[in-house]
Amino acid sequence: MQLLIILALAAAGSAVRVGPSAAELAAAIRASPVVSGPVTFRTDTIGSVRCHRTEEEPTEYFCRFRARAKEGSWMRRSAILAMDGGRWILLSLD
Repeated sequence: MQLLIILALAAAGSAVRVGPSAAELAAAIRASPVVSGPVTFRTDTIGSVRCHRTEEEPTEYFCRFRARAKEGSWMRRSAILAMDGGRWILLSLD
């Protein structure tokens, strides 16, 4: 019984999200003046978001994600975002 409780707690702890969600990432991209020119992917298809804090600044996150290109194929992208006043701000988009 104790083993089941330990496994359940471990699984719950690993589900903690780090950085923005897919919806928050999409909103930051759409709202950003950093993006010069048209975005080449559909922000409504962003998924598989994986982020980690940057070493330089504890409020900045480096994120990798997938999104569908405007032509329809999946593409991998990355971005750096920061938490500012309770909302995510896009700092760069690759």
